[in-house]
Amino acid sequence: MNTTRPPLPTEAAVWAEANAALLDLLRRRDPAHALQRLARACVHLLGGRWSLIEARHRGHAIAGGRFEARRERPSVPAGLAWQVPLKHLGSTVGTLQVELPAGSEVETASERLRPLMEAAGELIAHWLAARGQVGADSLSLQRAAMREGGTFVWEWDLATDALGDIDEGALMLGYSAGSIGHTQADWDRLIHPDDIDGVEQAYQAHARGEIESYRAVYRARAAEGDWRWIEERGRIVERDMAGRPSRMFGTQTDATLQHQLEQARRNQLAAEAANAAKTQFLSRVSHELRTPLNAVLGFAQLLEVDRGEPLTLAQRRRVQLIRQAGDYLLAMIGDLLDLSLVEAGRLPMQEESVPLGALVRDCLDLVRSQAADAGVILAQRLIRPRVTVKGDTMRLKQVLINLLSNAIKYNRRGGSVELSARIQGGQCLLEVRDTGIGLPADRLDKLFLPFQRLGRESGPVQGSGLGLALSQALVQAMGGSLSAHPLPAEEGPGTAFRLVLQLAD
Repeated sequence: MNTTRPPLPTEAAVWAEANAALLDLLRRRDPAHALQRLARACVHLLGGRWSLIEARHRGHAIAGGRFEARRERPSVPAGLAWQVPLKHLGSTVGTLQVELPAGSEVETASERLRPLMEAAGELIAHWLAARGQVGADSLSLQRAAMREGGTFVWEWDLATDALGDIDEGALMLGYSAGSIGHTQADWDRLIHPDDIDGVEQAYQAHARGEIESYRAVYRARAAEGDWRWIEERGRIVERDMAGRPSRMFGTQTDATLQHQLEQARRNQLAAEAANAAKTQFLSRVSHELRTPLNAVLGFAQLLEVDRGEPLTLAQRRRVQLIRQAGDYLLAMIGDLLDLSLVEAGRLPMQEESVPLGALVRDCLDLVRSQAADAGVILAQRLIRPRVTVKGDTMRLKQVLINLLSNAIKYNRRGGSVELSARIQGGQCLLEVRDTGIGLPADRLDKLFLPFQRLGRESGPVQGSGLGLALSQALVQAMGGSLSAHPLPAEEGPGTAFRLVLQLAD
Protein backbone atom coordinates (compact mmCIF):
# COMPACT_ATOMS: atom_id res chain seq x y z
CA MET A 1 0.00 0.00 0.00
CA ASN A 2 1.32 3.37 -1.01
CA THR A 3 2.13 5.55 2.04
CA THR A 4 3.07 8.81 0.30
CA ARG A 5 0.49 11.46 -0.26
CA PRO A 6 1.00 13.25 -3.60
CA PRO A 7 -1.09 16.28 -4.57
CA LEU A 8 -4.51 15.78 -6.12
CA PRO A 9 -4.21 14.47 -9.70
CA THR A 10 -5.02 16.68 -12.66
CA GLU A 11 -8.54 16.73 -14.04
CA ALA A 12 -7.36 15.30 -17.35
CA ALA A 13 -5.65 12.39 -15.61
CA VAL A 14 -8.77 11.59 -13.57
CA TRP A 15 -10.97 11.64 -16.67
CA ALA A 16 -8.55 9.48 -18.61
CA GLU A 17 -8.41 6.77 -15.93
CA ALA A 18 -12.19 6.79 -15.33
CA ASN A 19 -12.95 6.54 -19.03
CA ALA A 20 -10.34 3.84 -19.50
CA ALA A 21 -12.01 1.69 -16.83
CA LEU A 22 -15.46 2.14 -18.39
CA LEU A 23 -14.07 1.35 -21.85
CA ASP A 24 -12.53 -1.81 -20.41
CA LEU A 25 -16.01 -2.82 -19.21
CA LEU A 26 -17.52 -2.11 -22.63
CA ARG A 27 -14.82 -4.07 -24.40
CA ARG A 28 -14.48 -7.07 -22.10
CA ARG A 29 -17.91 -7.21 -20.44
CA ASP A 30 -15.95 -8.21 -17.31
CA PRO A 31 -16.75 -5.89 -14.35
CA ALA A 32 -14.20 -7.58 -12.06
CA HIS A 33 -11.41 -6.88 -14.52
CA ALA A 34 -12.61 -3.28 -14.94
CA LEU A 35 -12.63 -2.84 -11.17
CA GLN A 36 -9.06 -4.10 -10.99
CA ARG A 37 -8.10 -1.56 -13.60
CA LEU A 38 -9.80 1.19 -11.64
CA ALA A 39 -8.03 -0.03 -8.50
CA ARG A 40 -4.65 0.33 -10.21
CA ALA A 41 -5.73 3.79 -11.35
CA CYS A 42 -6.53 4.75 -7.75
CA VAL A 43 -3.10 3.58 -6.63
CA HIS A 44 -1.49 5.57 -9.41
CA LEU A 45 -3.54 8.75 -8.95
CA LEU A 46 -4.30 8.99 -5.23
CA GLY A 47 -1.50 7.23 -3.37
CA GLY A 48 -1.99 7.19 0.39
CA ARG A 49 -4.42 4.80 2.02
CA TRP A 50 -7.73 4.19 0.29
CA SER A 51 -10.40 1.60 -0.47
CA LEU A 52 -13.49 1.09 -2.56
CA ILE A 53 -16.06 -0.72 -0.41
CA GLU A 54 -19.17 -2.47 -1.67
CA ALA A 55 -22.11 -1.29 0.42
CA ARG A 56 -24.68 -4.05 0.22
CA HIS A 57 -22.62 -6.76 1.96
CA ARG A 58 -19.97 -4.45 3.48
CA GLY A 59 -17.25 -7.05 3.25
CA HIS A 60 -15.92 -6.70 -0.25
CA ALA A 61 -13.26 -4.13 -0.97
CA ILE A 62 -10.71 -3.24 -3.60
CA ALA A 63 -7.36 -2.34 -2.08
CA GLY A 64 -3.80 -1.90 -3.27
CA GLY A 65 -4.73 -2.68 -6.85
CA ARG A 66 -6.16 -6.12 -5.98
CA PHE A 67 -9.77 -7.23 -5.96
CA GLU A 68 -10.37 -9.07 -2.68
CA ALA A 69 -12.83 -9.61 0.19
CA ARG A 70 -12.59 -7.95 3.61
CA ARG A 71 -14.76 -8.09 6.70
CA GLU A 72 -13.77 -4.66 7.97
CA ARG A 73 -12.88 -1.40 6.35
CA PRO A 74 -9.16 -0.63 6.22
CA SER A 75 -7.76 1.39 9.07
CA VAL A 76 -7.37 5.08 8.26
CA PRO A 77 -6.08 7.53 10.88
CA ALA A 78 -8.74 9.83 12.31
CA GLY A 79 -8.90 13.24 10.67
CA LEU A 80 -7.37 12.04 7.41
CA ALA A 81 -10.21 9.84 6.15
CA TRP A 82 -12.67 11.10 3.54
CA GLN A 83 -15.66 8.91 2.82
CA VAL A 84 -17.99 9.51 -0.12
CA PRO A 85 -21.01 7.37 -1.07
CA LEU A 86 -20.86 5.88 -4.55
CA LYS A 87 -24.24 5.89 -6.29
CA HIS A 88 -25.78 4.07 -9.23
CA LEU A 89 -29.25 5.05 -10.49
CA GLY A 90 -29.82 6.97 -7.26
CA SER A 91 -28.91 4.08 -4.93
CA THR A 92 -25.74 3.83 -2.87
CA VAL A 93 -23.72 0.81 -4.02
CA GLY A 94 -20.45 1.51 -2.24
CA THR A 95 -18.16 3.93 -0.49
CA LEU A 96 -14.92 5.57 -1.57
CA GLN A 97 -12.71 5.87 1.50
CA VAL A 98 -9.42 7.64 0.93
CA GLU A 99 -6.72 9.52 2.78
CA LEU A 100 -6.56 12.92 1.11
CA PRO A 101 -3.24 14.66 0.41
CA ALA A 102 -2.16 17.10 3.12
CA GLY A 103 -3.89 20.46 2.84
CA SER A 104 -6.59 19.23 0.44
CA GLU A 105 -10.04 20.78 0.62
CA VAL A 106 -12.96 18.37 0.55
CA GLU A 107 -14.99 20.41 -1.99
CA THR A 108 -12.03 20.62 -4.36
CA ALA A 109 -11.29 16.92 -3.98
CA SER A 110 -14.96 16.02 -4.49
CA GLU A 111 -15.16 17.91 -7.79
CA ARG A 112 -11.76 16.71 -9.00
CA LEU A 113 -12.44 13.02 -8.23
CA ARG A 114 -16.06 13.02 -9.41
CA PRO A 115 -15.33 11.05 -12.63
CA LEU A 116 -13.62 8.36 -10.55
CA MET A 117 -16.57 8.20 -8.16
CA GLU A 118 -19.09 7.90 -11.01
CA ALA A 119 -17.02 5.21 -12.72
CA ALA A 120 -16.58 3.32 -9.47
CA GLY A 121 -20.33 3.35 -8.77
CA GLU A 122 -21.07 2.07 -12.26
CA LEU A 123 -18.46 -0.70 -12.05
CA ILE A 124 -19.49 -1.86 -8.57
CA ALA A 125 -23.10 -2.08 -9.76
CA HIS A 126 -22.05 -4.21 -12.73
CA TRP A 127 -19.88 -6.33 -10.46
CA LEU A 128 -22.80 -6.93 -8.10
CA ALA A 129 -25.01 -7.93 -11.03
CA ALA A 130 -22.38 -10.38 -12.28
CA ARG A 131 -22.36 -11.97 -8.81
CA GLY A 132 -26.16 -12.20 -8.80
CA GLN A 133 -26.60 -9.66 -6.01
CA VAL A 134 -28.74 -7.23 -8.01
CA GLY A 135 -31.23 -7.87 -10.77
CA ALA A 136 -30.24 -7.52 -14.40
CA ASP A 137 -33.16 -5.15 -14.94
CA SER A 138 -31.81 -2.61 -12.45
CA LEU A 139 -28.41 -2.60 -14.15
CA SER A 140 -29.88 -2.15 -17.63
CA LEU A 141 -32.14 0.69 -16.47
CA GLN A 142 -29.60 3.42 -17.12
CA ARG A 143 -28.75 2.24 -20.61
CA ALA A 144 -32.43 1.70 -21.40
CA ALA A 145 -33.29 5.16 -20.08
CA MET A 146 -30.54 6.70 -22.19
CA ARG A 147 -31.77 4.81 -25.24
CA GLU A 148 -35.37 5.92 -24.67
CA GLY A 149 -34.08 9.47 -24.36
CA GLY A 150 -32.25 9.13 -27.67
CA THR A 151 -28.73 8.82 -26.20
CA PHE A 152 -26.18 6.02 -26.47
CA VAL A 153 -22.53 5.51 -25.56
CA TRP A 154 -19.86 4.84 -28.18
CA GLU A 155 -16.20 3.82 -28.18
CA TRP A 156 -13.87 4.41 -31.09
CA ASP A 157 -10.64 2.44 -31.62
CA LEU A 158 -8.76 4.68 -34.03
CA ALA A 159 -6.16 2.05 -34.93
CA THR A 160 -8.79 -0.31 -36.36
CA ASP A 161 -11.52 2.33 -36.97
CA ALA A 162 -13.86 0.05 -35.01
CA LEU A 163 -16.81 1.94 -33.55
CA GLY A 164 -18.22 0.17 -30.50
CA ASP A 165 -21.98 0.16 -29.93
CA ILE A 166 -22.64 1.54 -33.40
CA ASP A 167 -25.75 -0.63 -33.48
CA GLU A 168 -27.27 1.60 -30.79
CA GLY A 169 -26.90 4.57 -33.13
CA ALA A 170 -28.28 2.52 -36.01
CA LEU A 171 -31.39 1.65 -34.01
CA MET A 172 -31.79 5.31 -33.04
CA LEU A 173 -31.99 6.15 -36.76
CA GLY A 174 -34.33 3.26 -37.56
CA TYR A 175 -31.79 0.82 -39.02
CA SER A 176 -31.51 -2.81 -37.98
CA ALA A 177 -28.51 -3.98 -35.97
CA GLY A 178 -25.46 -4.67 -38.13
CA SER A 179 -26.98 -3.07 -41.24
CA ILE A 180 -24.72 -0.03 -41.51
CA GLY A 181 -21.33 -1.56 -40.69
CA HIS A 182 -19.12 -1.25 -37.63
CA THR A 183 -16.57 1.47 -38.39
CA GLN A 184 -16.43 5.23 -38.10
CA ALA A 185 -16.21 5.39 -41.88
CA ASP A 186 -19.54 3.52 -42.07
CA TRP A 187 -21.15 6.06 -39.74
CA ASP A 188 -19.64 9.00 -41.65
CA ARG A 189 -21.54 7.90 -44.75
CA LEU A 190 -24.78 8.73 -42.92
CA ILE A 191 -23.74 12.31 -42.12
CA HIS A 192 -25.18 15.06 -44.31
CA PRO A 193 -22.62 16.21 -46.92
CA ASP A 194 -22.99 19.82 -45.78
CA ASP A 195 -22.13 18.87 -42.17
CA ILE A 196 -19.23 16.44 -42.56
CA ASP A 197 -16.54 19.16 -42.73
CA GLY A 198 -17.78 20.76 -39.49
CA VAL A 199 -17.71 17.39 -37.72
CA GLU A 200 -14.14 16.76 -38.88
CA GLN A 201 -12.99 20.22 -37.84
CA ALA A 202 -14.46 19.76 -34.34
CA TYR A 203 -12.64 16.42 -33.96
CA GLN A 204 -9.33 17.77 -35.25
CA ALA A 205 -9.49 20.73 -32.86
CA HIS A 206 -9.92 18.30 -29.95
CA ALA A 207 -7.21 15.95 -31.25
CA ARG A 208 -4.77 18.87 -31.41
CA GLY A 209 -5.63 19.81 -27.83
CA GLU A 210 -7.20 23.14 -28.77
CA ILE A 211 -10.46 22.27 -27.00
CA GLU A 212 -10.94 20.06 -23.95
CA SER A 213 -13.67 17.88 -25.43
CA TYR A 214 -15.21 17.17 -28.80
CA ARG A 215 -18.74 18.34 -29.63
CA ALA A 216 -20.56 18.41 -32.94
CA VAL A 217 -24.18 18.84 -33.99
CA TYR A 218 -25.03 17.48 -37.42
CA ARG A 219 -27.67 15.80 -39.54
CA ALA A 220 -27.68 12.05 -40.14
CA ARG A 221 -29.78 10.17 -42.67
CA ALA A 222 -32.40 7.95 -41.02
CA ALA A 223 -33.63 4.64 -42.41
CA GLU A 224 -36.75 6.29 -43.87
CA GLY A 225 -34.64 8.84 -45.72
CA ASP A 226 -35.32 11.86 -43.53
CA TRP A 227 -32.56 13.78 -41.76
CA ARG A 228 -32.28 13.61 -37.97
CA TRP A 229 -30.23 16.02 -35.88
CA ILE A 230 -27.51 14.37 -33.77
CA GLU A 231 -25.55 15.93 -30.92
CA GLU A 232 -22.25 14.13 -30.44
CA ARG A 233 -19.82 14.58 -27.55
CA GLY A 234 -16.60 12.78 -26.82
CA ARG A 235 -13.10 12.80 -25.38
CA ILE A 236 -9.82 11.19 -26.39
CA VAL A 237 -8.85 8.87 -23.52
CA GLU A 238 -5.74 7.16 -24.91
CA ARG A 239 -2.83 8.14 -27.15
CA ASP A 240 0.02 6.07 -28.57
CA MET A 241 3.70 6.61 -27.88
CA ALA A 242 3.85 9.27 -30.60
CA GLY A 243 0.99 11.19 -29.01
CA ARG A 244 -1.54 10.25 -31.67
CA PRO A 245 -5.13 9.55 -30.51
CA SER A 246 -5.74 5.80 -30.20
CA ARG A 247 -9.03 5.54 -28.29
CA MET A 248 -12.00 7.84 -27.89
CA PHE A 249 -15.13 7.64 -25.78
CA GLY A 250 -18.38 9.60 -26.01
CA THR A 251 -22.16 9.80 -26.43
CA GLN A 252 -24.61 10.51 -29.20
CA THR A 253 -28.04 12.04 -28.65
CA ASP A 254 -31.01 12.42 -30.94
CA ALA A 255 -31.35 16.21 -30.87
CA THR A 256 -34.05 16.47 -33.54
CA LEU A 257 -36.76 17.61 -31.16
CA GLN A 258 -34.45 20.12 -29.43
CA HIS A 259 -33.40 21.47 -32.82
CA GLN A 260 -37.02 21.82 -33.93
CA LEU A 261 -37.91 23.62 -30.71
CA GLU A 262 -34.92 25.92 -31.10
CA GLN A 263 -35.84 26.59 -34.73
CA ALA A 264 -39.41 27.34 -33.68
CA ARG A 265 -38.09 29.71 -31.03
CA ARG A 266 -35.91 31.48 -33.61
CA ASN A 267 -38.85 31.67 -36.02
CA GLN A 268 -41.01 33.15 -33.26
CA LEU A 269 -38.38 35.73 -32.40
CA ALA A 270 -38.01 36.59 -36.09
CA ALA A 271 -41.79 36.89 -36.45
CA GLU A 272 -42.00 39.09 -33.36
CA ALA A 273 -39.19 41.28 -34.68
CA ALA A 274 -40.89 41.50 -38.08
CA ASN A 275 -44.21 42.33 -36.45
CA ALA A 276 -42.60 45.03 -34.33
CA ALA A 277 -40.90 46.46 -37.43
CA LYS A 278 -44.23 46.34 -39.30
CA THR A 279 -46.01 48.16 -36.49
CA GLN A 280 -43.33 50.83 -36.34
CA PHE A 281 -43.39 51.20 -40.12
CA LEU A 282 -47.19 51.50 -40.24
CA SER A 283 -47.17 54.01 -37.41
CA ARG A 284 -44.71 56.23 -39.28
CA VAL A 285 -46.38 55.76 -42.65
CA SER A 286 -49.78 56.43 -41.10
CA HIS A 287 -48.57 59.76 -39.78
CA GLU A 288 -46.92 60.64 -43.10
CA LEU A 289 -50.06 59.73 -45.09
CA ARG A 290 -52.58 61.33 -42.78
CA THR A 291 -50.93 64.75 -42.91
CA PRO A 292 -51.29 65.35 -46.69
CA LEU A 293 -54.60 63.45 -46.77
CA ASN A 294 -56.09 65.72 -44.13
CA ALA A 295 -54.93 68.67 -46.22
CA VAL A 296 -56.70 67.25 -49.30
CA LEU A 297 -59.90 66.73 -47.31
CA GLY A 298 -59.64 70.19 -45.79
CA PHE A 299 -59.32 71.91 -49.16
CA ALA A 300 -62.20 69.83 -50.52
CA GLN A 301 -64.37 71.08 -47.67
CA LEU A 302 -63.29 74.67 -48.38
CA LEU A 303 -64.29 74.28 -52.02
CA GLU A 304 -67.73 73.04 -50.99
CA VAL A 305 -68.44 76.01 -48.67
CA ASP A 306 -66.75 78.76 -50.74
CA ARG A 307 -69.52 81.33 -51.27
CA GLY A 308 -67.24 83.74 -53.09
CA GLU A 309 -66.65 81.33 -55.95
CA PRO A 310 -69.46 78.77 -55.71
CA LEU A 311 -69.04 75.47 -57.54
CA THR A 312 -71.20 74.29 -60.36
CA LEU A 313 -73.27 71.17 -59.80
CA ALA A 314 -70.75 69.06 -61.75
CA GLN A 315 -67.83 70.48 -59.79
CA ARG A 316 -69.66 69.94 -56.50
CA ARG A 317 -70.23 66.29 -57.41
CA ARG A 318 -66.55 65.83 -58.20
CA VAL A 319 -65.48 67.42 -54.92
CA GLN A 320 -67.88 65.10 -53.08
CA LEU A 321 -66.18 62.14 -54.77
CA ILE A 322 -62.80 63.49 -53.63
CA ARG A 323 -64.07 63.72 -50.06
CA GLN A 324 -65.61 60.21 -50.16
CA ALA A 325 -62.40 58.69 -51.50
CA GLY A 326 -60.35 60.60 -48.93
CA ASP A 327 -62.58 59.51 -46.05
CA TYR A 328 -62.38 55.90 -47.23
CA LEU A 329 -58.60 56.05 -47.48
CA LEU A 330 -58.32 57.71 -44.05
CA ALA A 331 -60.49 54.98 -42.49
CA MET A 332 -58.42 52.24 -44.13
CA ILE A 333 -55.19 53.74 -42.79
CA GLY A 334 -56.70 53.85 -39.30
CA ASP A 335 -57.90 50.24 -39.51
CA LEU A 336 -54.53 49.03 -40.73
CA LEU A 337 -52.68 50.78 -37.93
CA ASP A 338 -55.17 49.57 -35.29
CA LEU A 339 -54.84 45.99 -36.54
CA SER A 340 -51.05 46.13 -36.31
CA LEU A 341 -51.17 47.61 -32.82
CA VAL A 342 -53.66 45.08 -31.46
CA GLU A 343 -51.65 42.18 -32.95
CA ALA A 344 -48.56 43.55 -31.22
CA GLY A 345 -50.48 44.00 -27.95
CA ARG A 346 -49.85 47.74 -27.99
CA LEU A 347 -53.33 49.11 -28.72
CA PRO A 348 -54.60 51.03 -25.67
CA MET A 349 -57.65 49.24 -24.23
CA GLN A 350 -59.73 50.35 -21.25
CA GLU A 351 -61.69 47.52 -19.66
CA GLU A 352 -64.92 48.75 -18.11
CA SER A 353 -68.51 47.74 -17.53
CA VAL A 354 -70.40 48.68 -20.69
CA PRO A 355 -74.24 49.05 -20.55
CA LEU A 356 -75.41 46.87 -23.43
CA GLY A 357 -78.75 48.59 -24.10
CA ALA A 358 -77.20 52.04 -24.54
CA LEU A 359 -74.42 50.63 -26.72
CA VAL A 360 -76.91 48.91 -29.06
CA ARG A 361 -79.09 52.02 -29.36
CA ASP A 362 -76.12 54.22 -30.26
CA CYS A 363 -74.89 51.79 -32.91
CA LEU A 364 -78.31 51.36 -34.50
CA ASP A 365 -78.79 55.14 -34.64
CA LEU A 366 -75.46 55.56 -36.41
CA VAL A 367 -76.29 53.08 -39.22
CA ARG A 368 -80.00 53.90 -39.55
CA SER A 369 -79.50 56.38 -42.43
CA GLN A 370 -77.25 53.89 -44.25
CA ALA A 371 -79.96 51.23 -43.95
CA ALA A 372 -82.63 53.63 -45.22
CA ASP A 373 -80.54 54.54 -48.28
CA ALA A 374 -79.98 50.82 -49.03
CA GLY A 375 -83.65 49.90 -48.51
CA VAL A 376 -82.77 47.50 -45.67
CA ILE A 377 -85.00 47.06 -42.63
CA LEU A 378 -83.32 47.27 -39.21
CA ALA A 379 -84.81 45.11 -36.48
CA GLN A 380 -83.93 44.56 -32.84
CA ARG A 381 -85.00 41.85 -30.45
CA LEU A 382 -85.62 42.93 -26.89
CA ILE A 383 -82.36 43.58 -25.03
CA ARG A 384 -82.66 42.94 -21.30
CA PRO A 385 -82.28 46.18 -19.32
CA ARG A 386 -79.31 46.78 -17.04
CA VAL A 387 -77.17 44.09 -18.75
CA THR A 388 -73.49 45.11 -18.71
CA VAL A 389 -70.54 43.45 -20.42
CA LYS A 390 -66.77 43.70 -20.04
CA GLY A 391 -64.94 45.67 -22.70
CA ASP A 392 -63.77 48.97 -24.07
CA THR A 393 -66.81 51.10 -24.96
CA MET A 394 -65.22 52.79 -27.97
CA ARG A 395 -63.80 49.54 -29.40
CA LEU A 396 -67.04 47.59 -28.83
CA LYS A 397 -68.94 50.31 -30.67
CA GLN A 398 -66.37 50.13 -33.49
CA VAL A 399 -66.88 46.35 -33.80
CA LEU A 400 -70.67 46.45 -33.67
CA ILE A 401 -70.95 49.28 -36.19
CA ASN A 402 -68.65 47.38 -38.55
CA LEU A 403 -70.82 44.25 -38.31
CA LEU A 404 -74.05 46.21 -38.85
CA SER A 405 -72.55 48.21 -41.71
CA ASN A 406 -71.34 45.06 -43.48
CA ALA A 407 -74.75 43.41 -42.99
CA ILE A 408 -76.35 46.40 -44.70
CA LYS A 409 -73.79 46.76 -47.52
CA TYR A 410 -73.91 43.10 -48.55
CA ASN A 411 -77.69 42.84 -48.28
CA ARG A 412 -80.42 43.22 -50.90
CA ARG A 413 -83.04 45.89 -51.26
CA GLY A 414 -86.01 44.91 -49.12
CA GLY A 415 -83.82 42.67 -46.98
CA SER A 416 -83.39 42.92 -43.24
CA VAL A 417 -80.73 43.08 -40.52
CA GLU A 418 -81.64 41.86 -37.05
CA LEU A 419 -79.66 42.45 -33.87
CA SER A 420 -80.37 40.26 -30.85
CA ALA A 421 -78.78 39.37 -27.53
CA ARG A 422 -79.20 36.61 -24.97
CA ILE A 423 -77.48 35.51 -21.78
CA GLN A 424 -75.67 32.14 -21.59
CA GLY A 425 -74.11 31.44 -18.22
CA GLY A 426 -71.64 34.20 -17.53
CA GLN A 427 -71.59 35.37 -21.14
CA CYS A 428 -73.64 37.58 -23.42
CA LEU A 429 -74.17 36.42 -27.02
CA LEU A 430 -74.84 39.23 -29.51
CA GLU A 431 -75.95 38.14 -32.97
CA VAL A 432 -76.21 40.19 -36.18
CA ARG A 433 -78.29 38.32 -38.79
CA ASP A 434 -78.76 39.50 -42.35
CA THR A 435 -80.73 38.27 -45.36
CA GLY A 436 -77.98 39.20 -47.78
CA ILE A 437 -76.08 37.25 -50.40
CA GLY A 438 -74.49 34.94 -47.82
CA LEU A 439 -70.99 33.56 -47.59
CA PRO A 440 -69.44 30.53 -49.34
CA ALA A 441 -69.14 27.86 -46.64
CA ASP A 442 -65.87 26.50 -48.06
CA ARG A 443 -64.17 29.90 -47.65
CA LEU A 444 -65.33 30.91 -44.18
CA ASP A 445 -61.88 30.06 -42.77
CA LYS A 446 -60.45 33.02 -44.72
CA LEU A 447 -63.13 35.50 -43.71
CA PHE A 448 -61.19 37.04 -40.80
CA LEU A 449 -57.85 37.28 -42.61
CA PRO A 450 -56.65 40.80 -43.56
CA PHE A 451 -57.39 41.91 -47.14
CA GLN A 452 -59.67 38.91 -47.81
CA ARG A 453 -62.98 39.76 -49.50
CA LEU A 454 -63.82 36.24 -50.71
CA GLY A 455 -63.97 37.10 -54.40
CA ARG A 456 -65.89 40.37 -54.06
CA GLU A 457 -62.94 42.64 -54.76
CA SER A 458 -64.42 43.74 -58.10
CA GLY A 459 -68.01 43.98 -56.86
CA PRO A 460 -70.05 47.15 -56.42
CA VAL A 461 -69.40 47.33 -52.65
CA GLN A 462 -66.22 49.11 -51.60
CA GLY A 463 -64.03 47.58 -48.92
CA SER A 464 -60.44 46.91 -47.94
CA GLY A 465 -60.91 43.52 -46.26
CA LEU A 466 -59.61 44.88 -42.96
CA GLY A 467 -62.81 45.45 -41.01
CA LEU A 468 -63.58 41.88 -39.96
CA ALA A 469 -59.93 41.06 -39.24
CA LEU A 470 -59.70 44.12 -37.00
CA SER A 471 -63.06 43.38 -35.35
CA GLN A 472 -62.04 39.82 -34.43
CA ALA A 473 -58.68 41.01 -33.08
CA LEU A 474 -60.37 43.68 -30.96
CA VAL A 475 -62.92 41.24 -29.56
CA GLN A 476 -60.24 38.70 -28.68
CA ALA A 477 -58.21 41.42 -26.97
CA MET A 478 -61.27 42.06 -24.79
CA GLY A 479 -61.57 38.38 -23.85
CA GLY A 480 -64.42 37.57 -26.25
CA SER A 481 -64.88 35.80 -29.57
CA LEU A 482 -66.33 36.58 -32.99
CA SER A 483 -67.48 33.99 -35.54
CA ALA A 484 -69.57 33.79 -38.72
CA HIS A 485 -72.16 31.16 -39.69
CA PRO A 486 -74.37 30.71 -42.77
CA LEU A 487 -78.11 30.82 -42.03
CA PRO A 488 -79.98 27.49 -42.09
CA ALA A 489 -81.14 26.48 -45.57
CA GLU A 490 -84.83 26.90 -44.66
CA GLU A 491 -84.20 30.59 -43.85
CA GLY A 492 -82.63 31.29 -47.24
CA PRO A 493 -79.30 32.98 -47.97
CA GLY A 494 -77.74 35.12 -45.31
CA THR A 495 -75.15 35.19 -42.54
CA ALA A 496 -75.14 35.34 -38.74
CA PHE A 497 -72.20 36.98 -36.96
CA ARG A 498 -71.96 35.92 -33.31
CA LEU A 499 -70.17 38.11 -30.82
CA VAL A 500 -69.56 36.54 -27.39
CA LEU A 501 -68.64 38.87 -24.51
CA GLN A 502 -68.06 38.30 -20.79
CA LEU A 503 -70.72 39.69 -18.45
CA ALA A 504 -69.50 42.36 -16.04
CA ASP A 505 -69.58 41.48 -12.33
